[in-house]
Amino acid sequence: MDAIAMLEWLLEHDVNALLRVDTERGGHRPWTFHASGGGQSQERWVVRVDAESAEECVRRGRKALKAYGLDLPE
Repeated sequence: MDAIAMLEWLLEHDVNALLRVDTERGGHRPWTFHASGGGQSQERWVVRVDAESAEECVRRGRKALKAYGLDLPE
């Protein structure tokens, strides 16, 4: 699953998410994936992952989301 498909899947499952690149970090782990979820009937949670590449950031983000019970399709 690429980054766009992942973000679309998260949207369909009521998860707020973003993938960001930050040039002000001087090239050190410039990619950030951030997601949050839960609602009135669930405990709120937040995931943040920083990485050297977009691919690595998405991979780590998927792994972190799985810890909250979100098993994204391949």
